[in-house]
Amino acid sequence: LSPEDWWTRPLTDWIARQICQYKHLHRKKDRHAWILTGDCVGRGPDCEPLLINVKPLGKLDDGLLEEAETIYQERFDAGNGP
Repeated sequence: LSPEDWWTRPLTDWIARQICQYKHLHRKKDRHAWILTGDCVGRGPDCEPLLINVKPLGKLDDGLLEEAETIYQERFDAGNGP
């Protein structure tokens, strides 16, 4: 969840963007969004981090996913960003 060095916007924007970037994956039945920790060893075809030594920290609940989507729509989709 740590933003890249080039990111200049608030951390909340980064997190909402990261969650919404993969929202299509956790909208499917029997799938859940998770926060994981581990060692990043590369990036996948969608620029997702590829991890080893993975430890789940927690499942993201629907309320948090909805909040992230609201923030993303307000600050990015609506053209309200800098």
